[in-house]
Amino acid sequence: MDHCGRCGGTWFDPYEVNRIPYHEVTRLAKLTVLPKRLLPALPTSLCPRCSKILQNFHSESMPAGLEFLRCPACQGIWATQKALEEFKNYQEKTITEYKREKTAFPALSVIFVPAIMILFLVVSTFATISHLQETKEGRIKAAQIISSTQVVSFTPTSVSISFQTRIAAKSDISYGTSTLEFISKTISDKATVSHGILLTNLKPDTAYLYIITLEDNKGLKYTSAPESFKTAK
Repeated sequence: MDHCGRCGGTWFDPYEVNRIPYHEVTRLAKLTVLPKRLLPALPTSLCPRCSKILQNFHSESMPAGLEFLRCPACQGIWATQKALEEFKNYQEKTITEYKREKTAFPALSVIFVPAIMILFLVVSTFATISHLQETKEGRIKAAQIISSTQVVSFTPTSVSISFQTRIAAKSDISYGTSTLEFISKTISDKATVSHGILLTNLKPDTAYLYIITLEDNKGLKYTSAPESFKTAK
């Protein structure tokens, strides 16, 4: 993660905010040295990774009234020191309450349950690392294949997306206001180097994410990194 020692804010890549323990949040607070003269606030907050405008974000796992800032493109999270402490404190209380309410296991489970949990964690960690590596390699390959991407807004509810590929490939697109609401459509059902699709029934003045999936003549698939566009008003 990346921490600003002047404002106290911390940047988390996707899912990293759930991994930092509460005691590390306290340690981060000690690294913050407020300047004697406050710097002027920017009118908008930008993603330190891709310079997109950050948007307010809240989920069910967060306490009521608490919001982070999230990048609509890379899904990274920007948290102030106060918001981060409140979020981790809420997580700590939730875990403590869960442990308090949890019923006791039979004596035999004292041996088998930890062993099963450790095995599960090892397997899931390996699977996660393998998946992340495959995703990263797929995005790099897709970026090498895709070129001349153009996004044109025809009306407030329709957008045209076209691009070229360096090899003949089939193509699909998945899009939505968030990755949890993606809609998938076929762009080219036959291998070609020229691809284009008109997306309709969109919401006016709304930011959308989209990813492109390519399939070459060997059946190998490559998925691009998330990109974004905004419909007209």
